[in-house]
Amino acid sequence: MNNSFLIQDKYREFTPAINKIINDFDSKGELIKGSRNTIKKINIENLVINIKRFKSPNIFNKIIYTFFRSSKANRSYNYAEKLIDNGIMSPQPIGFYDIFKFGLIHQSYYVSENIDYDYDMEFVFKNIELDFRDDIIKKFTYFTHNLHENGIMFLDHSRSNTLVKKHNDDYRFYLIDLNRMKFKSLSTEERFKNFRRLKLNDEILDKVSGFYSEIVNIEKQIIFDKIKKYSNDFENGRKCRKRLKKFFRL
Repeated sequence: MNNSFLIQDKYREFTPAINKIINDFDSKGELIKGSRNTIKKINIENLVINIKRFKSPNIFNKIIYTFFRSSKANRSYNYAEKLIDNGIMSPQPIGFYDIFKFGLIHQSYYVSENIDYDYDMEFVFKNIELDFRDDIIKKFTYFTHNLHENGIMFLDHSRSNTLVKKHNDDYRFYLIDLNRMKFKSLSTEERFKNFRRLKLNDEILDKVSGFYSEIVNIEKQIIFDKIKKYSNDFENGRKCRKRLKKFFRL
């Protein structure tokens, strides 16, 4: 079994402690998320970090991530650095750790600083009584436009993957779950399509379309209809995939 580990220079002193936590990951830290991937929060000498352990890939992806493509942890680290370089906030990347077994990647860990945030966009969208909710939605819409203007296509642009932190009288948005991104010039249609995972009901979509129209000078109804179409197509495709998986498991 071999290990591949990269850590930012300014966090080099924490290397032994992080190595130990990863070796004892199942018994260490506070569980934040424990479904397909596991995220834990750990305090190391007053540095609060999150460690994300990605689900062990199947044999096909083991080959892909070993020989043809970077691991999810490696990509998360590199994409976080690239986002920050472009003025887009994400929890500060610390490093990544890839473990190999029998010559193939076996497990991947991504390490970042913990963010004490106030909400995620899931909470904002669901809580209609939330103070300044419309202002947060407006700024989130502007934030999404800024991503696109910087040539960033966040492929997992869903409600739970944007964290919101109050800052004085403003809000800061932090992207998480970063391993699927593209960096390129985006067409108008690609920008509309990038809203499809947000599950915007008509009430929220009406607000988002209005705010987006203010930025891009496209009629609000056109924006509404485009995002609605892409959202419906995405949901229908997901339901179809679920039915197929269920059928083949019978």
